[in-house]
Amino acid sequence: MKKVLYFISILLIFSCDVEEIYVDVYDPEQERIDSLNQRGSDKNLIFSYLDGKSIVTYDTTSRGVFYSIINSGENLIFPEVNDIVSINIAGYYTNDSIFFTNDSVDLVIFDTNQQSLAESIGYFDPTKYYSPLVYTYNGLGSFFPIVSDHGYLAQLSDFKTALGISLSKISEKGRIKILMPSGNAYGDSGNTNTPIIPENAVLIFDVHLIKIRK
Repeated sequence: MKKVLYFISILLIFSCDVEEIYVDVYDPEQERIDSLNQRGSDKNLIFSYLDGKSIVTYDTTSRGVFYSIINSGENLIFPEVNDIVSINIAGYYTNDSIFFTNDSVDLVIFDTNQQSLAESIGYFDPTKYYSPLVYTYNGLGSFFPIVSDHGYLAQLSDFKTALGISLSKISEKGRIKILMPSGNAYGDSGNTNTPIIPENAVLIFDVHLIKIRK
């Protein structure tokens, strides 16, 4: 009996000193599954948005970014490589989910170069310079200067490709819409720099082609 009690007391002493340690092990298969699930969720949001806006004609790039020609423009003069183009842009991200109430959609604006739009929604920043974005059109990889209020666009290669493709299909006064699944934008880490974008956010851009200079 004494031996049994002595053994039990040793177990109790050691068991009190043991701490459970959990190690977070990288699992590539789980990451793949999570990515596919997020992609599916993003596409559902995008389709809900397109349906809510009655947009039935759209296409995708080879990387899965959606774009739609909202208005093909005037004059039938289209951008060509080395043309100087001027555009207006408004960028939005989904706020958890998209829902429609009286034709409005739950989106958060994070970028615009249009002062009137910024003022109308309380987004105006007096430190920013509001004017059309002017750059040299170079086909699929649209160029944006890195040092500017909109320099982040230079880092979004999938956006630039979608913009290059869609701009080639419209003329002056034309409008396009670009919808980026989160995996094509800032993914599950978001963007903590300017502009601040939450994780897993679908990005939606409205682009208006103002002028083409040959």
